[in-house]
Amino acid sequence: MPSPFAAVVFDLDGTLIDTESLCNEAGVEACAALGLPVDLPFFESLAGIDDRTRVRLIEEHAGATVELAAFFAEWDRRCSERFARGIPLKPGALDLLGMLEQRGVPVALATSSRRGPAEEKVEAAGLRRHFRTMVTFDDVAAPKPAPDPYLLAVERLGVEPSRALAFEDSETGARSAHAAGLTVVQVPDIQPTRGAHAHHVAASLLDGARAAGLIAA
Repeated sequence: MPSPFAAVVFDLDGTLIDTESLCNEAGVEACAALGLPVDLPFFESLAGIDDRTRVRLIEEHAGATVELAAFFAEWDRRCSERFARGIPLKPGALDLLGMLEQRGVPVALATSSRRGPAEEKVEAAGLRRHFRTMVTFDDVAAPKPAPDPYLLAVERLGVEPSRALAFEDSETGARSAHAAGLTVVQVPDIQPTRGAHAHHVAASLLDGARAAGLIAA
């Protein structure tokens, strides 16, 4: 079955890998270690937001100044401890990536994670070989929900946005991909979605791929 799309771009956390809960728990612990009163529901509400914006929202929520380097060091350390025990993949992730590889469809990653943590997670999950390019927070002037990450990803793949399919879990990410002109499949993770920025909302990656016509129903 030929692909109706010339390229596919995936978000990472909460979309391909099941790291949202791990990173959220580590983030709450990091905040506590730095004396910041932040609970898990609040940290979960920051899904899809880049880390610098996340820190600004934590500052507003806690009513305190957060030193970026100290927070990132504490959060990254606690995340790494969890990643070392293994990073679970989202259902259907390997199957879908394998199908795209067999068909020769180029695949990119567009994540709000910083370059270092993104590389660490991709390597730990064993997914690096599937991506022709990785776009991280450090590669763009404006992160999600701006369209920049997706525009850069398809530019690197040499594909027009209208010929590319995006997979996202968060509202922030779906908004970014939609604004860039991609067809958007949203598979919600922890936070529910109204699908305001998605062409298809699905319960799983494979269901979303079928809804978009990427794979046979």
